[in-house]
Amino acid sequence: MPTERTNMSPAGDVKELLAELEVPFSPEQVQWRVTNTTNDKKRGQIVPYADPRAYTDRLNTLVSPQGWTRDYKVETMSNITRMKKGESILSGKILVTCTVTIFGLWSHCGTGEEWADGDNSMTSADAQAFKRACSCFGLGRYFYDFPAMWVDLDQNRQIMKTPVLFGWALPENWRKGTRPPGKNGNGSANVPHYANSPNGSTSNKPRQTIANQSRSANGRGNGHTQPERSNSPSGGSGDNLDERIVQLEKAVGTALYRGILSEYGRVNQPKLIRDLPVKRKVLQVLESATRGLERLEAVVERLDPDTVRGLLDKLQVPPLNEITDLKTLQSVVLGLEELAGQN
Repeated sequence: MPTERTNMSPAGDVKELLAELEVPFSPEQVQWRVTNTTNDKKRGQIVPYADPRAYTDRLNTLVSPQGWTRDYKVETMSNITRMKKGESILSGKILVTCTVTIFGLWSHCGTGEEWADGDNSMTSADAQAFKRACSCFGLGRYFYDFPAMWVDLDQNRQIMKTPVLFGWALPENWRKGTRPPGKNGNGSANVPHYANSPNGSTSNKPRQTIANQSRSANGRGNGHTQPERSNSPSGGSGDNLDERIVQLEKAVGTALYRGILSEYGRVNQPKLIRDLPVKRKVLQVLESATRGLERLEAVVERLDPDTVRGLLDKLQVPPLNEITDLKTLQSVVLGLEELAGQN
């Protein structure tokens, strides 16, 4: 059994309780899921996670079973057409909202969703919602700090060798103050930033690109005051930021949009982000992604498809429209721009 600190109650030192909730799980509780694969299915992108029981055990240990509760609200959506294994089928969705209450720390909500025709759909949506609610207290939030990782897969598309956890993701090191790289003083992640072009200049080519769509989506002419209409993510009310974030989904694509929301906002919908600084950070990352995609579009036009595919295979990354994180996008753009410069 994993070693945990015990005999802590919500009536005790709240600061110490919050710190203990943030401590990573023991290595034996960490599992890995394959989220993307290369075209040949020999390598896959993986993310770490823990079973909901690990979250429950941590809460029971820290505050006792009487010290916390969780409530669920389940909704369904029917008659939705989707593609499954190359075929169009009529299905539905299960939407779960979980509210976790730790007595003395108030409550937080999380959401989960799954296609109704999938195996164990309710269980999966339940687990998503519960863990996302827990992450609002800091429990399991460190999983979002893992960078994109690619590993070798076997013939069954399973991980051939279990990755070694980073030093900062071990409980004993975390308690000593070790934190993931890229964390600033207030604990939020530093955001990779794209310049408009390799030399910092912008292109004069009049094209209706993804970045043009982004600028249109930022709320020009919507009647808001000047700070809210600013292209900078530092201004705007919560509702205005939500609208601008949602409008950028079409600009960056659903895969990248959801990946950024998950990595930087720890949610799947912007309205679930309660802290305005986090909303602004998400918007900043999405706007950075649109600039990266503009550069990607420009450099792909200069290269033949075989060269592009060759680089993707070399970097062991998914197809361009399946990229889910900004770091991978940045690696692809810089690699292609280097090849285009050589040509």
